[in-house]
Amino acid sequence: MFLHVYPRSQNLTSNFSEPSEDESGHCGDMVEGIMVWASLSALCSLVGCPACVAVLWELLRRHRAGTPFTPNDVFMLNLTFMDLVFLVFVPFGLCNFLLWHITSVQMLSNFLYALNLVGRPLLTACICLDCYLAVVHPMTYRTRKSLTPRLLMAAAVWIVTAVQGSVSIVIAELSHSAWAMFVYIIALPVIIICDVSILWTLKNSLRAGGDLHPKKKRALQIITNSMVMTVTSYIPPMLAYIIGDLIISDDDVYECYLAIPVLTTPTAGSAIMPLLYLGNLGRLKSPCCSE
Repeated sequence: MFLHVYPRSQNLTSNFSEPSEDESGHCGDMVEGIMVWASLSALCSLVGCPACVAVLWELLRRHRAGTPFTPNDVFMLNLTFMDLVFLVFVPFGLCNFLLWHITSVQMLSNFLYALNLVGRPLLTACICLDCYLAVVHPMTYRTRKSLTPRLLMAAAVWIVTAVQGSVSIVIAELSHSAWAMFVYIIALPVIIICDVSILWTLKNSLRAGGDLHPKKKRALQIITNSMVMTVTSYIPPMLAYIIGDLIISDDDVYECYLAIPVLTTPTAGSAIMPLLYLGNLGRLKSPCCSE
């Protein structure tokens, strides 16, 4: 959600050096955080949208070529589509926050931000859990590779996300309150435990001698990506909400200099993940460097 710093003025001056209370809500002259959030969010949308389209095209191209969807592909397809919908709307949300101030657009922004703050970490946890079963319990995984449970899990994530987004429309402060961290409390332990277990299993496999199986190499790439997401996108908001109130006593300073800028980290995750995925596939190599 694009926070609750609702500019009440219908005209935004081009001079950010002396913002008024009406232009930046209760942030007043503490507008730097809003500028950082808006600029980085726009950049993430600019980079992330084509990257998400490229990932979706790659997944669909492989399927049309005869390669069946894997359980991981099911989660990746849902995650990428969720990221794309969110990133496409980011510029409109920014324009509404800074210029338009249309209530219906603000409500839609509140709803769609749940895709980033709720759906994304939950789907990442599903990806890590699936990789955990494949690497740590391969025999069990081979006997339970049906896509039906994965589709049901993805559907459950969409339902939870839609409910959270709907509630955010009614309670605008929900997405930047302590309640928003409840999803992270569920998703982060799953992600971290699965990542550590997979890395430990792969390390033991290398100690036993021989090369890693291609599927295990792919799992290592996926887990590396999830670790990058955890450090860059999921942990910063958690730290901001856990220790932010302890180190910053002024509510306006906390909101304008910490809570608003830190929202760029989950947004960045929606752009970084598809880039990492394309990089693993070798789709980001420069033509001049290809043989």
